Order: sequence, then structure tokens, then C-alpha cells
Amino acid sequence: MSTNDTNIVPREKLAKFELTEESLNSFRKNQNIPLDLYNKDGQILIHKKRNPTEADFGKLLKFEMQGVYFLISELKKSKPNGADKPYLEPGRTTKLFDIEKTARFAKQSQALIEDLRKTSFSSDQAVFVQNSVNELLTDFTSNPDFELGIFNILEILSVAGVSVESELMTKRTVVAMGMKVRTRKIVNEGKEESNKKDHLSLMMASYLMDVGYSRLEVKQTPKLTKEEYAVVQQHPIISYLMTLPAPEVESHVRTLILNHHRPYRGNGVNNNFPDPRSLFTKLMSVRDKYNREVGKERITQDIELQLHLQENNVTTSSFEEDIAILSLASEYASLTSNQPWRPAFKSSTALKMILNDSFFSYSNKNIRHLLDYVGSSLTNNENIINFGDFVITASVDSEKRAHFDICLVLDVGRYQTRPKLQRICSINPVFQKGIKFKIADFDLKSIKIDRRKAIMDLALQAGTTRVIYIIDPELNPALHEAVYKLNLNT
Repeated sequence: MSTNDTNIVPREKLAKFELTEESLNSFRKNQNIPLDLYNKDGQILIHKKRNPTEADFGKLLKFEMQGVYFLISELKKSKPNGADKPYLEPGRTTKLFDIEKTARFAKQSQALIEDLRKTSFSSDQAVFVQNSVNELLTDFTSNPDFELGIFNILEILSVAGVSVESELMTKRTVVAMGMKVRTRKIVNEGKEESNKKDHLSLMMASYLMDVGYSRLEVKQTPKLTKEEYAVVQQHPIISYLMTLPAPEVESHVRTLILNHHRPYRGNGVNNNFPDPRSLFTKLMSVRDKYNREVGKERITQDIELQLHLQENNVTTSSFEEDIAILSLASEYASLTSNQPWRPAFKSSTALKMILNDSFFSYSNKNIRHLLDYVGSSLTNNENIINFGDFVITASVDSEKRAHFDICLVLDVGRYQTRPKLQRICSINPVFQKGIKFKIADFDLKSIKIDRRKAIMDLALQAGTTRVIYIIDPELNPALHEAVYKLNLNT
């Protein structure tokens, strides 16, 4: 691209081009770049071209994060209906899950849950679960559009006629699989075979992590007493203990099951449960019991391993990532399912609620894995962060103080968690401690206007600033109305 090019195209005449591996492979296969492509400032990057070289593709990839654009008029020429829609890669609208197979998976899961209310978890059941999740993973990754297509899981389960427990188990296994596969493909391209073992371990953990509920009497209400909540906190331990008789379940899977409510490093209240001390005490008690029984050496070895990991706080970034995936997939499954005390939320609403409650529970990386890699696939290609939205960002300064700013979204590129923003004002959150720490609301009296209206593009920054809250007119109407009026006045 020549920096002296005076033929700059106005931004309003351009549409965003989704520059992905699939679109580039399509160009390579057809040996043709069919459109003139521009940068965000309207300067030509590369003209339409037959037989493009790898150097041409390299030139485009340099601008991937900043965005690549094409003329809307070119789209009208190529589309018979003249629709003004940005280019969608082939496969973007593909529904990834087979209706009959997925419904059968959910019904088999329901049968397993009912069996576990009466019998112990067996080797035969472990093999069944392994085969089921392996078939699900194989079908998913063998679909040529698995990186782009729609997760039609809500559509299938809405008419499958299965219990809530089965719906949750199926949904979180599918979502966890999608997050793991797409994330690992991006950071570990070309190692599909070695990845599969990790994928299956996570799916096994996702499938089995809540089977402990089958042995608990839990009230179906969002308002639990302290004693009732203490009972709920035991289900990871119970789920772990239920899997011990089956040697087919690997120790790593059991470690994930034990820790699936601990998505953030450290031992704060948002790492929820089980409490490390109570977990350690319980595991020691069970180990001592099995030590006195003949033929339980394998079980005691597994417990010893878990005790060692807990005592020495042995962890890796990959392990923490898996725990966060399990937790996020579980939250999404719960919010999008009908509960005795409330109806299911829309997929887009559920994702907004997870983001708005993420500040104390998930890292920026965790949220990116959900929203940037599977988010639009869960909402039929619709982002939850869009041009014109109001969002709140958080950043941490050199003295580890957090700052919160209300911003207007100016542009959203390939990754919706990294939009281009205009700062409107700073604001203070209202923190609340209940079962865990959370941001209950924001204090309108604390607003300080930014007269500069500073602009920041998160796609081009490597700092600590992250979007932690969407000011949605349905989720927080009072805040949205106040910020809308404030923005008009300033």
C-alpha cells in the first residue's frame, strides 16, 4: 500500500470484510481475490487480483486486527438482491449439530442421571460416556464449518422433551467443547491429534461434574439458606467420589470435576467452592477409609494425587483455562434453561449477564474465549456488543487501582470484546458481597465527564483495559436512560 495514495474512499462506502482462515483459503482455492480491499482509513490495501501470491496474503494479514474493508457497491454488483450486508464466510450460517443425534445424546444423558439416583457409577457407564462424547467431538470437528457455524443446541433441546438436568448436561458439554476446540485450534494449530485427548478430558469433566446432584436433596429456589447452600457446595466432592469406582475416568478429569467452581486464581470467595480446607479434610477422611479396605489401592492413589495437588496448589495456565471454560459453559447452560423459579433467558441476554457479572470471577482471556470464539455462534451470528452501545470498561493502573469508564462503541471488528470506544465519563461501581463479590450497580452521583472524549481502540492495545459491563436497556434501564441522556447533553 502506498502511503501517498490520494484516492481515499469515505468510510460510509465501505463494509467490513471478515478476514479469516476460511476466506483466505477460499481465495487460494479459487486463485482469485475478487474484491478491492481497503484499510479502515479507506486506503487501498490490495486490488482485486487473479493468482495472488503468499506475499499478497501476508500483506492482508498485517491488517487483520485493524480491520479490512471492501466497497459496498461491489457487494451490490455480486449479490442479485443488492443486499447491503457485510461479507460472511462460507459456512457462517451452517447449523453444526444434527437434530436426531443430539436429541438422542440428551435422552441417553437423562437415562444415566436416573440410573445414578439408584446405582453407583460403573465402568460400563464410564465407557458409554466416553463413547458418547467422542462421537459428539468427532461429528463436530469433521464438519468443515466447525470454526464458524451456528451452535443450534438451544433450538434442538427446546423440543427434545428431556429433563432440566439432561438439558444442562448436554448444553454445557457442547458449549465447553466448542470453546476448547476453537481456542486450542487458534493457539495450537496443526496438533489436532494431541489436542483431541485434552478436548475429550474437558468434555468428560463437563458431562460428569454435576452428577453429584443426583444424590442431593436441593430446593429448587434461587434463595437458599446458609445451610442449604452448604449442601450445594458438596456436589463437586460427591461428583468426584462417584467417579472413583470407574478406572476409565482419568485422574485429570477428576481434578477438573473437583475444581469446576473455582474459575479464578486464589482462594477468595469468588472461587466459590469447595473450600480448600474442607475439601482437604474430606479427601483425607475418604482416603483413610479406603486404606483399610483390600483392593482399593487405585482409588487411594487417585485421592493421594488430589491431596498433593490441593496441598501444593499445583496448577497450570491450561488447567485454569479449562476450569474457566467449565464454569462459563455451566453458567450459560443454566441461564438459557427454564428453571422452576424463572423462565429461560435468550442466548444474547445470557451472554450479557455473564459478562456483566464477570469482573470478580473471570479474566479478560476467559471472557474472550466465550464471546469471541463461540459467542456469535450461540446467537445466530449476532454480536452482543455493537456500534452505538454503551459499555463500561475497567483498567488497572501501576498502583493496582481499578478505574471504571463509561464508553460509546464506535466500531466492532472481528473480536467483539475488543471494540473501538469513545470515553464519555468515569463512574464508580457499587460492590456487593453475598454468596460472592459482585458489581450490583453503578453510582450515577460519582460520574466525572471526560471533556476530551478520548478514543481508544482495544484491538490495538495490549494494556489492562477490558469491557466488563454492557449497559443494556432491559437489564439496567435506569442506568441506560441516564447514560443516554448524558451522552446527548455532552
